[in-house]
Amino acid sequence: MVAESLEVSGKGNRILLIDLENCPSQIQQLMKDLEQYSHVVVCYAQSGAKIPLDWIIPLNPIVNDNRLRIVKMPSGGKNAADFGITFWAGVLMAQLPIATHFTIVSNDADLDHVVNLLIGQQRSAERIGAKKEIIPFQTESNGLNVSSQDRQIQEYCLHLINHNKSRPAKKETLINNIKSKFKENGIDTEKLFNQLCKLSAIVLKEGNKIAYNEQIIETIANNK
Repeated sequence: MVAESLEVSGKGNRILLIDLENCPSQIQQLMKDLEQYSHVVVCYAQSGAKIPLDWIIPLNPIVNDNRLRIVKMPSGGKNAADFGITFWAGVLMAQLPIATHFTIVSNDADLDHVVNLLIGQQRSAERIGAKKEIIPFQTESNGLNVSSQDRQIQEYCLHLINHNKSRPAKKETLINNIKSKFKENGIDTEKLFNQLCKLSAIVLKEGNKIAYNEQIIETIANNK
């Protein structure tokens, strides 16, 4: 429950709500934002901005502590992300102390209504804009652009979610499953397997048995 997940910081709570649809380049500041804010909520519907896969492992404990929430809206209608921000602003306002400060990152002036409502409830709140130009984030992974190997890792994590009741139990069968899934792509199955291990999406245990980290698998699969 939300009430159990939010801890009151001795230094005071600072909430950051990011409209990723309106400010996709803000994702590049996520690690820095997490140093400055006690809780960060990212809302999006169809944004092409992606979290680099190298961040999955350092972000995992932050997600587990409920300091970071990435919300994909169930439909991609107009202003869908705005409704998500409005909802979570209300939830967090109800759960956190009155001294909590709210910052909304968006170029959409309509979200000033949310700011005014928070202020009307004796909360401190502001909306700040971000640069409108979209700067595509790219990262290197063993010399590959995010559009190649990382996309295949994401596709396979989605495959694991869709076949959660028939997942391979051992390394050999998982390798064969990867090979079957991408049989027409000619990919290096061992390399993809090792990358899944590196990201902690899967854990190789004694006797070549496989354990699956559901939270990381879902984070990678939903990183669209």
